[in-house]
Amino acid sequence: MTWQKLLSDKRVTLVPPNKAELDSLRSIVTRSLKDVTASGLSADARFVMAYDAARTLSLIVVRAEGYRPRSVGGHYNTFLALEAADPAFAALSAYFDGCRMKRNDCEYDFAGGVTETDANGLLKAARQFAADAEAWVKSRHPHLA
Repeated sequence: MTWQKLLSDKRVTLVPPNKAELDSLRSIVTRSLKDVTASGLSADARFVMAYDAARTLSLIVVRAEGYRPRSVGGHYNTFLALEAADPAFAALSAYFDGCRMKRNDCEYDFAGGVTETDANGLLKAARQFAADAEAWVKSRHPHLA
């Protein structure tokens, strides 16, 4: 997926990024990655919090590039845009999009569909992506780091 295709499909809009916005998004990631370790949480809850961190990190990358995903289909559009930001994120984008569907099931359809393995895998990916996304922003857009 390219930025031009995302723009023509009305999946993103051009909006200049700013550091204050990215810092606010970073605070959401920090909160989610902290809260996910609270004792007594179900695998579903842990998965949702790890997903929130992964989606917000993806949004940080997209916003750093100067695009904003459209709100209709926003999570899906965010992961499409993550791949447009850098093809190196393609596999991660696909993984996070699969997690989006699982998250939708446990948030809207039924409880208990997420295993501890699912939650732990997504948390591990989100933690690694936190480091990778920040390094990516720093290298590509140092004024936003």
